Parts: sequence; structure tokens; C-alpha cells
Amino acid sequence: MYFKALMLSGCVALAGCQSAQVVEQVQVAQSEQVNSIADLQFAPMKLPSSAIFDVTPDSQVLNYQGINSPVVAIELPADRGEYSINITSMIGDTAFVPNAVIYDENGRELERYGKESFEYAKPRLHLGNRLVAENDFYPPTTAESVYLVIYTEQENLGGVTDVIHPARLDAEGRGNYLPEVKDIPIPNANVGKIEVTIDKASFFSIGSSNSESNAKPAAAAKVETIQPETQTYYHNAIQTAVDADNIPKALSLLDEAKALGIEGAQEVFVKAVNKK
Repeated sequence: MYFKALMLSGCVALAGCQSAQVVEQVQVAQSEQVNSIADLQFAPMKLPSSAIFDVTPDSQVLNYQGINSPVVAIELPADRGEYSINITSMIGDTAFVPNAVIYDENGRELERYGKESFEYAKPRLHLGNRLVAENDFYPPTTAESVYLVIYTEQENLGGVTDVIHPARLDAEGRGNYLPEVKDIPIPNANVGKIEVTIDKASFFSIGSSNSESNAKPAAAAKVETIQPETQTYYHNAIQTAVDADNIPKALSLLDEAKALGIEGAQEVFVKAVNKK
């Protein structure tokens, strides 16, 4: 199956940019829907990188195998080994409730992340309300690229997504609790902003699929002696995640580093955030 690549230039080409630009994938023929994966225009992403995709009324619309929605279409590398995929739907006046599917070059489904895979995340630092899914992905070894399609389901459009009330968020930050302040219902829509970040797998997740233990990386036993390269890895990874505005990733790495007894990780995180 032949897939079209949406050629992007400069920073939008996603080659090591410090901040993600907004990409809008416009329907080639506005009067027609795309009826196959092969007819979509795919934006290529390199590893590691991050990009924000603006889903608008002019975005590509896919009507295929139960999907009838504006979509984000991305070409991902398949020849770089295991990596993580973080998909974030930013909630504003409306909420785009995402689903995601990864296809191979023949249009065969490899992975599916339903709306239940996306968890609501409260505002934190510069990040607002959002729906987030992060998964480790193991690409097929026989291909150079795979194809990620993000869409919303028609059944979601009549519903709402509840977000925390700012007053209760402020109270929680002060260690208080306001049970009488209810969540705010945000209407779901088929427009929004989707951020996609791909990054190398966590240092301790490599080979985890063959491990007899299902313990999370943060619960790993502390080693007696921290090797310098391990400390350097975590310091650099935390700095990179903050620079890329991926605070959830940075916090996850910080938790791992603390669990392993790596010194200086908290200081690296704080300094990186303060520079933003």
C-alpha cells in the first residue's frame, strides 16, 4: 500500500526542535472524505521529536472501518527499535476525545488505543486540562515506517468531558479540600489540538517485556552503586523532557531517578523548569 507523505519544512519537519510548532493537515479535496488509509497525507516525525497538530473543520476527514472523523495522520519510524508514544489532547472550550490506531505499510492494524487509554490530567505548571495516553511501542522489524491515525468517535460528540474547577484545584494545591465545588463539564467536539511526542524507551523499560517481574520502573530496587553514566542519562533525559515541554515525562523520569537513589535529579528538574 502506498502512503503519501506530507512534506514539512524547517522546524515543522520535527528534526530536533526545542519547541513544537502547530501543524495543520488540510483536506486536499474539501468536498470529499478520504475512504482509505492510503489516501491520507501523513506528516513524518523523527525520533525523538514532538509536534502539535491543529484539528480544524478543514482537516483531513477519514471515513474508513468505523472511523468517521477529522484525523491527525503521522508517519512514524519503524527502524529505530522500541520507543514511547505520548498523545495529548489539549482541552480548551471544547474537548477532542481521542482514539488512535497504528497501521503498517499494508494498512494492517498493529496497535489500537481506545478512548479508555486516555486519562484526564489536571492543570500543572504551564500545562492545562488534557487527555493523555503514553504507551511503549514495538515496531515491526521488517518495515521502515508505520502510520499513526488519531481520530474521535461520533458517539462522543454529544457528550462532555469533566475537568476540575479552578477553585478546587487551587484548594488542593494549598492542601485543602472543597467537596462542594463540582467539576466543570466541557462539551466534546471534533476539533482541538493534539500533541504527539515520540522518545526513546525509558532506560529501565528496555527488555522489560521479557522480565518475570511486572513492577514499574519507579519500584525497581536501588542498586548499591550508581554508575556515572546512569546518573548522566537521567539528568540529561529530565532536562530534555522539560525543554520539550513534556513535564509528565520529566516527572516520570524524576520518580525513577529518586527510586534509584540518583543524586541531583531534583535539582536538575527544578532548574530546568525555572528556565522556561
